[in-house]
Amino acid sequence: MKTNKRFMLFLIILIFSVLIMITYKKNNKKLDSEEIKTVAGIQAIPVTSYVVERSYWDYWKTYYGKIRSVSEQSITAYVREFVSAVYVDVGDKVSAGQVLCELEKITQTTELASQLTDFQNAKRDLERKKRLYDAGGISKKEVEQALALLNERRARLQEAQTTMHRTAIRSSMEGVVISKDIDVGEVAEPGIELFRLADLNKLEVEVMLASSDAVTLDVGSPCRILCRNTITRGSVKRIDPEAQSETGMYKTVISLERPVNLYPGTFVEIQIRLDSRKNTIVIPDDLLRRERNEVYVFIIKENQAFKRKIVPGRAQDGLLEVRSELEEGEILVRRGVDQVYDGAPILEEVSP
Repeated sequence: MKTNKRFMLFLIILIFSVLIMITYKKNNKKLDSEEIKTVAGIQAIPVTSYVVERSYWDYWKTYYGKIRSVSEQSITAYVREFVSAVYVDVGDKVSAGQVLCELEKITQTTELASQLTDFQNAKRDLERKKRLYDAGGISKKEVEQALALLNERRARLQEAQTTMHRTAIRSSMEGVVISKDIDVGEVAEPGIELFRLADLNKLEVEVMLASSDAVTLDVGSPCRILCRNTITRGSVKRIDPEAQSETGMYKTVISLERPVNLYPGTFVEIQIRLDSRKNTIVIPDDLLRRERNEVYVFIIKENQAFKRKIVPGRAQDGLLEVRSELEEGEILVRRGVDQVYDGAPILEEVSP
């Protein structure tokens, strides 16, 4: 009986001891946590961290330009005349030598007939004078004058034939009609554009650049052309050496790696790579604190955050190039950067 009582007493004491130990450990952990969360009585600020790394840095800048054909032709009339027929419209495909429209031929027909008559008369006159010269009836000089007149009449006849031929306005290239500014009954004026043709199989992009960007580019710099949810790669083909006097901008031409189904004059978005470097410090821009014209980050050291000014470079897509004052492997405050201050105690949390 006494043995059972002793055993029960021992068991009660053992259970009580275990409960005391568990309570002590919980209180000790809570105390440790409180010690971490406070430094000299100051509440620690919960933050997440970011480790600085080096990476590739490609800086692309967006512009807007327009599609143009590598090869275009402006069609004009050679003579002033009424238009008698128009055979094509905008969007039509044409081949080299195809007649696009025709001009009235009344004036040219009359002129051609007159020049042909004059030429034939001069030819007969030369033949007659040659016979007279052979018979000793005229001098050699008169024969030479008749020959000169024949050559003059021949030149005028050829000019009249050329003018007649040019009343049929033709294409000199294979392409597509992209503009038309003439209709039947209207007067075609010499030098005034009637049609514009373009080869849609060979397109390029024209874009205007500021001088600060133009000087950083080289021929061959890669580009991306964005239109209709598609991306077409290209490269810088040419940069005009002189800025346009009206705008101060430099015209730049971009060649395309493959054909695109677009008409000349279509505006497109263009991304041009202005810079590309290896081993560059690049950080997310949500690590930054800006004050006046200066940019800061907060370095984590021994559960404290320390303010550091950095020299920023270019920014794009939520990333910032850092040109100095940061080293690979340093740990920065990320979430909580707006709450910390120089020397602030921090509690580093695991990012979700």
